[in-house]
Amino acid sequence: MCFKLSSFITCLLIGSLVSTIQATTYIGQHIEKNTTWHKANSPYIITLDLNVNKNVTLTIEEGTKVLFTKETRMVVMGNLIAQGTKSQKISFTGLNDSDWNGFLFTKECNDYNPQTGEGVLFDYCSFKGTGEAPTHLIRTKGCNINLSNSSIESCYTAIQTERQAEIWIEGSLFKNCNRVANIRNTSLATITNNKMIACNSIMLGGTTTFENNILKKFTSRGRHSGIVVWMLGGGIVDIKNNQFIKFEDYAIKLHKMTKRSSFLIKHNSFKNNNTNLKLSCKYYNKGKTNIENNNFYNYKQYHVKLFSPCSDKEKEILSIGANYWGKLSTDEIKAATLDNQQDETITAEVEYAEALKKVALR
Repeated sequence: MCFKLSSFITCLLIGSLVSTIQATTYIGQHIEKNTTWHKANSPYIITLDLNVNKNVTLTIEEGTKVLFTKETRMVVMGNLIAQGTKSQKISFTGLNDSDWNGFLFTKECNDYNPQTGEGVLFDYCSFKGTGEAPTHLIRTKGCNINLSNSSIESCYTAIQTERQAEIWIEGSLFKNCNRVANIRNTSLATITNNKMIACNSIMLGGTTTFENNILKKFTSRGRHSGIVVWMLGGGIVDIKNNQFIKFEDYAIKLHKMTKRSSFLIKHNSFKNNNTNLKLSCKYYNKGKTNIENNNFYNYKQYHVKLFSPCSDKEKEILSIGANYWGKLSTDEIKAATLDNQQDETITAEVEYAEALKKVALR
């Protein structure tokens, strides 16, 4: 007990300090029954690869901190609900900034349902890697996932979807990641209202709606940068109402598509990029391609750049719809295009529709 006033005040201060100290909980191997991780018991330190078993739900409370020891990961075969708030995000990172291996979701998981809001979800979460790790921060092999109002920073690949997995990504920030997303063949994605800053690439191979995003200062590291459309099967990649700003190389690249593919670019804004569009003259006309109603404000190297190899036709015509090209004349637009007119080794020519006035983003 504290009898003197000074001692009483000291006791109050000590009591206040103790009440703010959180517990530390060590976790490893398996979660075999429905479990909730509470903020009061965090940080939770994952010491071994952690499995959330089939038909089991792990719920993580707002404000909770989760730390992964070196090269550990979480494998979810059941259900994971990580729902924070704007003021109390759930954080995931490596213990003492060590490399960790992210999250793997299997096809047995509890798929997210956008109608009911039930299933695997991350809402108001914060993820931080070390630059080269995790190699895949969130990797899903057939599991449908929702990610919203979150931030992912300093990882190699933030999100990869495989085996017909579907993902919804909304209202989130991606920063300093080599690859924001790899939406692989047969997968589906809805990527809307996000900010992506100082990253390198986005690979779109499955049906994707990419809308109302802001992308800034993408680097030019490696073979591919910017948005790379690489469709090996059927599907629609619909890129609309986005802003592409200060890309070191190209903003969007059509690398490959099939007869069952559609590639749509509409109502986007391009500013201060090295090259706005880089297009395969071999695959551009394979499926359905539509580029129109975009604002191409300026460029450093080209507005549109074709690359070989081209098709077997003697001269392929690539038609681009009506867009806003600033104050450029028809001849100046052609001069801002790398095709057969500037490089005879490219056996394809870009044909432009009449230019439009400036188009407001919808």
